Amino acid sequence: MEKKKQSTRKQTSNKKNIAKKVEVVKDEPVVTEVKEVKQVTKESKTKSHDHSLFKALAILILIAVVLTWIIPSGYFNGADYIESDIVRLGINEVFISFFYGANYYLIQIAFVLMVGAFYGIVSHLPSYKALIEKLTNFWRGKEKAFVLVHTLIIALYVSMATQSFPILLFVPMIISVANKLGFSKFNSLMITFGAMIAGMVGGTFSTYGTDYIVQYMDTSYMSGIAYRFGILAITYILVNVLIFSTMNKKKDAVIEDDIFAAEAQSSGKAWKAVLLFGIIFIIMILGFIPWSEVFEIEVFDDFHKWLTTDVTIHIGDTDHPIFKYILGNIVAFGSWDIYTMGYVTLVILLIVKFTARLKLNDCIEYMYEGAKKMFKPALYIMFAYAMFVVSYTSGFTTYIIDWLSSIGKTVTDATTTYVFNPFTNALANGISQILHVDFGYTGFVAAPMYVARFPEYATTIMAIMIAMNGFVSFFAPTSVVLLVGLSMYNVSYKEWLKYIWKFVLILLFVLLALFALMTFI
Repeated sequence: MEKKKQSTRKQTSNKKNIAKKVEVVKDEPVVTEVKEVKQVTKESKTKSHDHSLFKALAILILIAVVLTWIIPSGYFNGADYIESDIVRLGINEVFISFFYGANYYLIQIAFVLMVGAFYGIVSHLPSYKALIEKLTNFWRGKEKAFVLVHTLIIALYVSMATQSFPILLFVPMIISVANKLGFSKFNSLMITFGAMIAGMVGGTFSTYGTDYIVQYMDTSYMSGIAYRFGILAITYILVNVLIFSTMNKKKDAVIEDDIFAAEAQSSGKAWKAVLLFGIIFIIMILGFIPWSEVFEIEVFDDFHKWLTTDVTIHIGDTDHPIFKYILGNIVAFGSWDIYTMGYVTLVILLIVKFTARLKLNDCIEYMYEGAKKMFKPALYIMFAYAMFVVSYTSGFTTYIIDWLSSIGKTVTDATTTYVFNPFTNALANGISQILHVDFGYTGFVAAPMYVARFPEYATTIMAIMIAMNGFVSFFAPTSVVLLVGLSMYNVSYKEWLKYIWKFVLILLFVLLALFALMTFI
């Protein structure tokens, strides 16, 4: 009997020990998991609290405001600079500049929000998820070809189109594929937004901003076109060299928060999404390539006139242009603005809603959530254009442009002779573009003076102005394209500068060499 009790106690003790062991085994992974969650949460908090881009932009605006208290205002009258009083900006003017910036450039802000609304719906389509999967499988093992093809398409489009923003409708899709292929967050941004800026550096047939240069400097869009294509080609090569040189480095993580990743629960038929994006791309080509203004192709203007004027319905004693009534004052292909693309995108979404049989309430919710994700980029655009308002209101940038453009001048009796220097001209245009933000305004302010002082270098100056507009966009915190890219994907401005600084120096050296070559041969 005693032996039986001892045996029972021994079994009970063994069960308790086994239970303790099981309990310990169960607890260990939980503790580890909690630690990992804490670590991830800590990293996420650190990342979300990085505001280096905002700080850089705010500091630059503050510096510009301080300069309004030091540097006098002025304007150009032909070759002459007419200096006026200092226009000091106070607290009231500083804060009101943000509202004016949002008012003047509301179209850009609205379009960015529209891109968010578009992907808010598209990301929930099964066909979009299938498209991302098929594209990822297609390009896997061909990553370098993926880079070359997409940077080329984006750079060429921006270089030739009247507006660069429409290409944003493809950027989230490309980044989602790049993310799945394992590209670092910096390389993903360089493939997309970097390629956009490369197209700005090598602007060829684009009329955005250059229309003022052509108008005031008595040049044409074909002036120095070979040089500008050369600059585009060199910048394109350097962008891809940078990406290739960092492709195999594993220290840089992919974009952790792909804000427009495919969210559909299951995959559908990819051809539907291909058709959707194909239609959008065709519309972008038709709407934003300057067919008549640059290439003198009048077919789209003629079609527009026929559709909105010649096609009529006779009612009573009056002919009514029915399509003009329906479409409103829409302009011809090749002359679109981004607000046109904005409401065309909205119409496309309406068609998607019915063809995909989405509920209206779901569509509204998806659009709202998507637009909300683009609120931060839209806010940064408003801040960037506040810098434009500061520069426009004070007018102090003309003093800087005049000073740099007057180095080496000689005055004999009543005659002033100006000496053109491509390096100081590049510096003047770079500084003015950082402060003006709007490239068109730089052309409006400086082009009449440039042609009056240096008429024989008009073609060279045109190439310099275009190239420097793009060059500073790689690093300037007032670059709208850069602001949208970094803020969309929460990439630190400090980290971006570390990634890009060598590339910027090499590109600057190459551009200055090309400017000198254009000037002295």
